[in-house]
Amino acid sequence: MPSAPELRALRDTWASHWAAFFGSAGEGATPALPRDIRDSWGRTKAFGAPLTTTAAAYRPATSDAGSALHRAVRHLEPHIRAVSVESGYLIAIADATGTLIHTSAGREMLKRAERVNAVPLSIWAEHVMGTNAVSLALRTGCPAQVFATQHAARELHDWTCWAVPLRARDTGAPGGVVNIAAPWNHHVPMGAALARSVALMVEDAQEAPTASGSGERPKLVIRLLGPPDVVLRGAPVPVSPRQTEIVAILATRPGGVSLEELHSHLYGDRRVAFTTLRAELSKLRSLLGGDLLLGRPYRLNAEVDLDLSRALGHLAAGETGQALDLLRGEPLPGSASPYLREMCTHVCVAFRNRLLLTGCAADALRYAGIFPWDEEVLRTVMERTPREDPLFTLLAGRLAASVSPAPTFRQHLGRTVGAQDAIVLSR
Repeated sequence: MPSAPELRALRDTWASHWAAFFGSAGEGATPALPRDIRDSWGRTKAFGAPLTTTAAAYRPATSDAGSALHRAVRHLEPHIRAVSVESGYLIAIADATGTLIHTSAGREMLKRAERVNAVPLSIWAEHVMGTNAVSLALRTGCPAQVFATQHAARELHDWTCWAVPLRARDTGAPGGVVNIAAPWNHHVPMGAALARSVALMVEDAQEAPTASGSGERPKLVIRLLGPPDVVLRGAPVPVSPRQTEIVAILATRPGGVSLEELHSHLYGDRRVAFTTLRAELSKLRSLLGGDLLLGRPYRLNAEVDLDLSRALGHLAAGETGQALDLLRGEPLPGSASPYLREMCTHVCVAFRNRLLLTGCAADALRYAGIFPWDEEVLRTVMERTPREDPLFTLLAGRLAASVSPAPTFRQHLGRTVGAQDAIVLSR
């Protein structure tokens, strides 16, 4: 195992390679670079993946929540969580697209992971996040390690990761990845061994028969981008605002959450008794059915269609029009849930920055129909709209009628986000 000075020297050496490669007009890599890292850096540069942000795109929570991999991870979740807490490492599991479907670690490590967006539903494919262990393991079908400054994104330079591919039962091709992450100076053989151990455990669990049967799961539609609405099997469900928040949290966590996690996501630091949350869950179960709202961990056994996740997916793919089709109003403006406020912040900033960076006049006018006070979006889009364009005068009229930001929306955005601060969601 390298000593601390040796690790720091190695990190500094890779930092020099990184600066030479990404800071030059050409491919300033030296022959000393391992081929897999050099090739991945080249693809990262070609993709135009961001180097100064780790704002991974999000995928709708509905995609493969009933797959063998998801079922195996849900079954093993308590054991994986215990292993991650005991080892002190972050354990993340991704599906075949590089989307994280599970993360677990101790409290402090989870906080570090959240700062680099290593959370469920974030996409770690190479074209989105640049060079990382998850994308390398998926691409090569072999175990991968990415040390500190070998990562493309600067915010990942404080991490070392080991990834092992999960084999699909029918083809043997990579069907997912187990990724172990630790601070960069925790460069020990245990990381690779732990990744292999968890991967074998997950693969074995996928082979095991399940007791859930093969019946088709009911469809649960959740609309948060505007007046909230919950529809089960085509019929509206009369849920309260608090129950809507619970359903929304569970929809974004397909792997499930413990009672303690759900309480923290819902109430934050507010002094609310656990019995209050249990009572809300009991009422919600009576509305949805015991076969749909499962416990230990709490999760939705349904085919979930969540507009917030779909909108983020469209924005990440550059599909602004499709995202705006889903936007009917402000997302949960009265919610006090810290978890949902963070999700709403993500989608609000994503919408706004997409318009600031690439929005056309028609898209800006649709956006202004809901948020007419956002002067900066209108001004920015006007600057790139030809004056002879008939929509230019409509933008000017909207701008003249704009008012100060509504306080409910400001709670999602914090300070005003300008074009220079924009979070670029890679296509």
